Amino acid sequence: MEWFESNPPPPGGGRTSGGGGCYHLSFRSGSRAGGVSASAAHDYITRSDEYADPDRDPAVYIESDHMPEWAKDDPPAYWDAADLYERANGRLYLSADFALPRGLDTDDQVALARAFAQELTEAEQLPYTLAIHAGSDADGQEHNPHAHLMISERQNDGIERTREAWFRRANGADPGRGGAPKSRTFHGRGWMEHARERWAALTNAKLEERGRDERVNHRSYERQGLDREPGHHYGPAAAHMAARGIDHDRLSEAAALVERQEAERAIEQGIAVLERSVHAGGRGAISRDDDEEEQQRRPDRDAKSPDRVDDTSPTR
Repeated sequence: MEWFESNPPPPGGGRTSGGGGCYHLSFRSGSRAGGVSASAAHDYITRSDEYADPDRDPAVYIESDHMPEWAKDDPPAYWDAADLYERANGRLYLSADFALPRGLDTDDQVALARAFAQELTEAEQLPYTLAIHAGSDADGQEHNPHAHLMISERQNDGIERTREAWFRRANGADPGRGGAPKSRTFHGRGWMEHARERWAALTNAKLEERGRDERVNHRSYERQGLDREPGHHYGPAAAHMAARGIDHDRLSEAAALVERQEAERAIEQGIAVLERSVHAGGRGAISRDDDEEEQQRRPDRDAKSPDRVDDTSPTR
């Protein structure tokens, strides 16, 4: 497995090693207070409107689910309405970005990504949009297939509401007179650990189903009790062997590390571009701000817990 690219630049033509070996799942939130546009984020992951560029990594699959009646046939309308009607300090969405196993056919990748989307949203009927990007390199070969998932924290409780009413504050005494209730699931580290574990379990089940030997683990080497530090095994001897065309396990590990590091830099550069764009009147920047309700709960959270959490544990 390889890294996803949050805002992929034109592919550089690099090739990855054949086996799986890198688990990646990250979450980030977007709020109006930080200048984020849910509509722009939707357009970006679905490659629509201003992001419908043939030079961009294409979206090979798109779906939305648990939408209210007024958005079932028009999911972009949901994210437009979130921009218009969600509270000024409210969180518009939570996004999850995750790498998909290379070598699986598109149907298997779709089934795997959909299963994870439902794991996160089905119990509370949370509206979401899922997009899978091919992750092809410059030669059109599979390089880093990945998925983007936007989740609304407004629960679809079956009560019909107008677009504006949907995003009002919920009314516990009389739900029909208030907005769609907000989920309290996506706060703190407990749910995040569970989500990482579930993604690893779903991925490994699919790999086993397809007769694949590789497995992923959501835990770091340290947490697994493995005394390994990727990248420290590539020295002059291995370089000399590479020059002579001799394969070597240490060389393979080092090459994989370099690719992960390059992908990480591409991710951070892409995020920086998105964040800067909001200050220049652009769309789709990513915010680190929480909504008002999250701010009220912060005393109960680890003060060092960031709004964005990446899990990039290399595994066997």
